Parts: sequence; C-alpha cells; structure tokens
Amino acid sequence: MIRRAHRVRRQKSRGQSLVEFTLALPVLLILTMIAIDFGRIYLGWVNLQNMARIAANYAANNPRANWGNPADPVVVKYQNQVRGDATATNCDLPKISGTPTAAGPVFSGTSLGDTVTVNLRCSFGVVTPVISNVLGSAISVGATSTFPVKSGIGAAGGGTGSAPTASFTASPTSGGAGITVTFTDTSTGQPTSWTWDFGDGATGTGQGPQMHQYNIQGTYNVTLTVSNANGSNTNNPPTGITVGPAQAVDFIGTPQSGSSPLAVASTD
Repeated sequence: MIRRAHRVRRQKSRGQSLVEFTLALPVLLILTMIAIDFGRIYLGWVNLQNMARIAANYAANNPRANWGNPADPVVVKYQNQVRGDATATNCDLPKISGTPTAAGPVFSGTSLGDTVTVNLRCSFGVVTPVISNVLGSAISVGATSTFPVKSGIGAAGGGTGSAPTASFTASPTSGGAGITVTFTDTSTGQPTSWTWDFGDGATGTGQGPQMHQYNIQGTYNVTLTVSNANGSNTNNPPTGITVGPAQAVDFIGTPQSGSSPLAVASTD
C-alpha cells in the first residue's frame, strides 16, 4: 500500500510538472524571440556605426565634390557604398522617390582642420508579436560619425585649386520638329563631371558630344553643370533651341505626261 501511494504521488507530480512546463513554454518562446530580436537590432546598430565611420571617412577624403548633385561620380559612389552595406546588414534606409538613400555628409568647411559629419538612419524589422504590437513592425536606429577633412585646402581657404567654368556650343540651334542637336562641351578648368539638362525634361551625363532630338515645337533652354574637386559651375545661355513645325517635302513636275523621251522640270 505504501509503495502504491508513493507511485501515485510520483505520477501526480510528473503530471503537474508537465502541465506547468506546457504553460511556461509559450512564455519561454516569446522571451527567446524578444532576446533574438533585440540581439539583431543591437548587432545592426554596431554595423550601422561602422557604416557611418566608413561613409564619413570617404567624405573626408572628397570634401570638394559636388555633394548637392546626385549625378556627381563621388556622390554616386558614396550612395552605392552605403546601400551595399545596408543590404548586407538587413538595414532599410529611408527612401526618396522609392530609392533607398543615405543622408549626405555635413561639412563645417572644406579646409584642412574642418570636419565632416555623417548621420545615418535605418530600420530593422521586428518578428516578435509582443514587440511589434508595442513598438511597431520596425525599429529605427541611428548612428553618427565625425571625421576631420583630409584632402587639400578649399578655394575659400586660399587653396590653389579653382572650380571649372561651364560652356558649350550647339548645332543646329533651330529647325523643325524631329531636329537632332549636337552639344559640344567647351568648358575650362578641367571639369571631372558633366550634367546636361536639355530643357524638355531629358537629361544626360558625360562630356559628350551629346546628341539630343527635339520632337515638339517650342523653345528649349539648355543647361550644363560641370564640377571638379574644387567646386561646380552652371551655364544656361539665354538663347535656346528653337523648334518649329515639322518640315514637309513636296514638289511639282511639269509636264506630268507626254511621249518618250519626256523632259520634266521639278519645282520645290
């Protein structure tokens, strides 16, 4: 009887432990997911700090790039570098017109001894229901890094470099709809990047020559912006490209019939 009583108590104890474990298991799983989520976010923040340092160091070596021009090769490389790092760490950068875009560097100046600061922000997805219900499906994380300017002395600081001067020629400058115009760069000052605005919503990059077709009647003002390590310059001549109605080809032949051989005079 005593053994049987002990056996019954052990069975009851096992059953009670199983029930308690079953009740505690969801809580343990949620706590584990929370730990994993916060671990991912912390690791993302560490990687973001490194991304900011790399971006600030790159900007410090290129202080006189045309940072306001998204087509500048230095700016393009900066954005591609940050986007690549963000993809590798599952970091969602803020989007501009649907494109992930990092905030540009902020310079205190472009002379040696000045500083550049890069402030990056990105979002990390959350998978734990408890956290997502309270904080949302993503948590935004930021990182800031500051580096001293390393490359040369800017023009404002009395350096030897200077910004280029933009200029170009166009041929022809007028014609009917469908006209193709050739634009030739004549800029001085050793520019390293070229951005063209053809006035009809189309743009182009590169030194050229650039060829552009105008298909709609009107007058178009063309703009060329050039830049190098010392700055940028824009040229927008007051005389634009004049496009008239499409030209038609027609002529009259006289006489229009006769015996062979027949001599016909053609009049435009």
